[in-house]
Amino acid sequence: MQEFNHGSRSAADIQSLVNQITGTNGAAYFRESGYSIPNGIISRWPILASGSWEDMDTGVNDRGFAWARIDLPGPTDLYVVSVHLKASSGSSNQTRRNAQATQLKSEITTNFPPDSWIVVAGDLNAYSTTEPAVVTLSSFLKTSPDAVDNLGDPDTNAGRSSPYDHVFASNSLANHQIASVVGSQSFPVGLVFDSRVFTPLADVSPVQSRDSGVAGMQHMAVVKDFRIGFTVTNLVEVSSPRLSLQATNRIGWKGPSGLTYTVEGSFGLPVWIF
Repeated sequence: MQEFNHGSRSAADIQSLVNQITGTNGAAYFRESGYSIPNGIISRWPILASGSWEDMDTGVNDRGFAWARIDLPGPTDLYVVSVHLKASSGSSNQTRRNAQATQLKSEITTNFPPDSWIVVAGDLNAYSTTEPAVVTLSSFLKTSPDAVDNLGDPDTNAGRSSPYDHVFASNSLANHQIASVVGSQSFPVGLVFDSRVFTPLADVSPVQSRDSGVAGMQHMAVVKDFRIGFTVTNLVEVSSPRLSLQATNRIGWKGPSGLTYTVEGSFGLPVWIF
């Protein structure tokens, strides 16, 4: 998440946004402090550690590089970095973005274990996939093939003319990439979501066709999916609860303690009530 602001920016408002995104109350997140447009990371899984690396570009002082270590199911953790590189065209800005990418490479290789599952995602403000910053990050992470929209366009800025935004993955994680499924459609390399071209919009209700073009909308969302496998070693099987007549006109369920059950009951068998 870039420019991670919402409502009054209070902890309650930020948590409300996080819950809406994940569909889970109290979902985990990390958001940089001390910046006007902070980067952040949102997760359905617990965040074990997090922090922010200072951007060494002295002209970029309103955000850093947010990172988090996420406790995925299974033995392997996920390391995520949220980035927002220097904006604007021109060779000098390209040089500055590449310096930021070089710093990121150094921070990641220094602070994350070798062969980790890593995602670096966000707004690179890159005008092409051959720009030096993209090349630098691609030297140890994988973004190709880039996600595309319904029409096969990988560009992500508002005017759909430049590939500003990317999801990079370490090679060890990229091997687990699968198609992104949205509604009735499947996108083999991931999805750039633009409501102005996505069809059918019924698959993403209540989104309206104009939503991606509203004033202030500068970027499209980029979606990539990865499937991981793990072995459960602490599985405990429990017997099913048993329904018994406990007394006249009184029936009850009996099962192992410490578990939560959903029981259906009704005065008439044709209409069951949860």
